[in-house]
Amino acid sequence: MTISDNLIYRWGILPLWLLLTATVYFRSAIPIDETRYLSVAWDMWLRGDFLVPYLNGQTYSHKPPLLFWLIQAGWSVFGVNEWWPSLVGPLAALANLLLTRKLAEKLWTEQAAAALLAPWILIATLLWTLFATSTMFDVLLTSWVLLGMLGMLEVIQGAERKGWVLVAVAVGLGILSKGPVVFLHLIPTAMLVFVWAQRPVVYFRWFGGLLIAVLLGAAIALAWAIPAAIAGGEEYANAILWHQTADRAVGTKIHTRSMFWYLPFLPMFLFPWLFWPCFWGSLRGSRFFNDGGLRFCLVWLATTFVVFSLLPSKQIHYLIPMLPAFALLVARVVGQNAEKPRFGGELLLPVLFAAIGIFLVCLPKVPGLSKLNWVQTVQPTWGLSVLAIAVVLAISVWIKRKLTIVAASTALVAAIFVGFIFFFRYAGSAYNLEPAASQVKRLNEQHIPYVYVGNYQGQFNFLGRLTQPLPVLPAEQLADWAAKHADGYLISLEKDQPTEAAYLQQHREYWLIFRRAGQAAQVKPL
Repeated sequence: MTISDNLIYRWGILPLWLLLTATVYFRSAIPIDETRYLSVAWDMWLRGDFLVPYLNGQTYSHKPPLLFWLIQAGWSVFGVNEWWPSLVGPLAALANLLLTRKLAEKLWTEQAAAALLAPWILIATLLWTLFATSTMFDVLLTSWVLLGMLGMLEVIQGAERKGWVLVAVAVGLGILSKGPVVFLHLIPTAMLVFVWAQRPVVYFRWFGGLLIAVLLGAAIALAWAIPAAIAGGEEYANAILWHQTADRAVGTKIHTRSMFWYLPFLPMFLFPWLFWPCFWGSLRGSRFFNDGGLRFCLVWLATTFVVFSLLPSKQIHYLIPMLPAFALLVARVVGQNAEKPRFGGELLLPVLFAAIGIFLVCLPKVPGLSKLNWVQTVQPTWGLSVLAIAVVLAISVWIKRKLTIVAASTALVAAIFVGFIFFFRYAGSAYNLEPAASQVKRLNEQHIPYVYVGNYQGQFNFLGRLTQPLPVLPAEQLADWAAKHADGYLISLEKDQPTEAAYLQQHREYWLIFRRAGQAAQVKPL
């Protein structure tokens, strides 16, 4: 690797991260997750209560407070705004990239190429790239998982005290980010130390140190959880100390899927690297049994995938914390052959990018998808932009006689950047709840009674800067409320578009409807 290549790989990741971060300014907060988490932070801010999260005036036990604290920390410096919360996710993503590089340096001290390549591979691993700018918990959790893995390597390499402190901090902050799920990411790899350790391990010292680190990490989390449980009341205490962990792990009915649900998505999760012939060619020559770093990555990757496949509750973003393991594995395997010229099969990725571009050009005519309202508005410009990226990538391959990781990663991030711009140009109105939140704010300011009918997820509290909880009503009480508030408004989310409404907005595949109280009989909430 030349000096110029070294500089590009070391520092070029920053402008690529900035390009990815810029996508947050082409979209609004996405319901229901991002709008809900913003509303929790807003509710805590209004109450001046930074101990117990609240949503629409009720205690919110589903998630711990670290993300909300980070949002409020920015508000305390810059004032309440929308741009700071949108940067919390990208800043956590930057930490992912830097920690992945640091981890590669620890794993393979003799191969600088792996450390330089790993962040480039992670930033262009599709699942990670799609969520890198989201205001959610998984990318933040990934930073603590990386810190914990780094701590384990420090212990193995002789810095026991430093290593276990890092593990303890990772456990504590991981719990404060997304709860005890951090254990599912860290503990299996720690328990299988005999598989990946590059030097003999004194198991008594290892497992004793691990136990102490876990207890210290739990103590960090309990420093919040115990006072919060006392302040939040018995129901909230039971939820955060037991039910939100046990119920979600074993008895949950939320997002329940089969054990094999993740498998069909793997090619998408790991695109484009699974389709890169150089990776598979290099993999054949890798010596996993002689490389503790590769074994470490494989154990981390495989145990995470198996554990989360066995759990009943599944969402695609639950697997984000395992993606650095994949990036590290690819970086090591390919890094061994980084300077070798190659050309066979290198045009496969440009061809796949071109196929995606052609698909987007034809999107309004694709059976099934063409029924969606926003798809009918898609212009060929989106697909042609991706085709242009594919052509540039193909030219790069032809000139260099190989596909470089810089070229592939830049192409993927550029395609995602273009994709965010065009998707939210065509479908953005169905995801932007700011107009509806403005309607709610207007009703508040004019002291007009209103009520949300059905399951409310906090969509409007922050976007409308509501200072009081939004009233919510079960459908069975609708008639009584309407009879007492003839001048009031009914807000509901429904499947079918109504023939008349005071205000109407498409909300993803449904309709958000504001009706006068006299139309109560027409309300059919989801």
